[in-house]
Amino acid sequence: MTQPSLECGSRVRSPYRSGREIFFITLGCAVFLTLFTVWYQVKLMGLEWYEQVQWERTLRVMRGESGTPWQYRLFTESCVYGTVRLFEWLGLSRPVGMAFLTIRLVQNTVAFSLATLFYRRLGLTLEQALLGAAFIAWGMCHGLYDGDFTFNTYTDISLFLTAGLLILARRPRWLLLLMLIAPFNRETSGCIPFMLLFAEMARHRTWRVDRDTWVIFAVTLAMWISIVGGLRLVYGILPYIVPTAGVKPILPLLLFNLTWWRTWVFLFATLGLLPLMAVASWKRWPPELLGFFFAIAPIWFPLHFSLAHAPETRLFFVPQIVLFVPGALLGLQYYGVPVAGLPMARPAKDSTVGQSESS
Repeated sequence: MTQPSLECGSRVRSPYRSGREIFFITLGCAVFLTLFTVWYQVKLMGLEWYEQVQWERTLRVMRGESGTPWQYRLFTESCVYGTVRLFEWLGLSRPVGMAFLTIRLVQNTVAFSLATLFYRRLGLTLEQALLGAAFIAWGMCHGLYDGDFTFNTYTDISLFLTAGLLILARRPRWLLLLMLIAPFNRETSGCIPFMLLFAEMARHRTWRVDRDTWVIFAVTLAMWISIVGGLRLVYGILPYIVPTAGVKPILPLLLFNLTWWRTWVFLFATLGLLPLMAVASWKRWPPELLGFFFAIAPIWFPLHFSLAHAPETRLFFVPQIVLFVPGALLGLQYYGVPVAGLPMARPAKDSTVGQSESS
């Protein structure tokens, strides 16, 4: 029996499984990884701590009494607040804790499922995509330093994966709807318009892209500027919440993050060797993934090292999940390294991202 050709950039459909089997395997693995990662996080700090400390932070945001940047991240905090009030109305025991658990379970299940689909769209097999999901779970269990549930960070993962899937599927107009939500969650969503623009440039290998791409890019970027700027007009420019390290942002915080040993230990524990493996094989990435890399990585790391507490390595989940995990696995696929017990085939050079093989 001959092995099917694996085209990098295509969603690989296994000839040995039906679509229904693939769906249930993906969902089952996502649920299993979710249960483990949520159990691990709750076990680490205890649910009572989250109920007391994090709920108070949510209330400060809803009252407009928080600081920069938390006050402007309303989307997920509003979902959390509404869920708690719903559970209180239903008369559930420990409504705050139950709401927190419910939202985190949903967030992780969606993130693992979207990541698996995203990796398959990039040309990985189901087995390789699930291995990537396992890498994500590893990182989540090592990215808990000095943090709470940080719901907006996990929502950010799903928003970026959704943006990537829409671009790979040639449905960029849906980004207009996505950008009605994303800027209310985190300012990092400003990378999403550039994901579209740079992916199209990389795909066509030229600065000249079609008019529709430029229009969608301009509109989504304008939406981001309007929402992020509008929130600051409504709430005002609030005092910056200084990271727990007690160091002021920009240059002092950058120097602190670069020189403190915990930064690099915790980054390695969360990211592992995957960034190095991915960058080492970047020439074998599909052009869209290269576009995503230049839209995210050059701004993400300097920004978070200068404005945030870098040892809180959950801040780097998005580049890890969107860039480094698939980049490393695609490199292994190209160079013929067996992954998940499967023989590898070199990808076709003329593949097109987002097209599915006929079953």
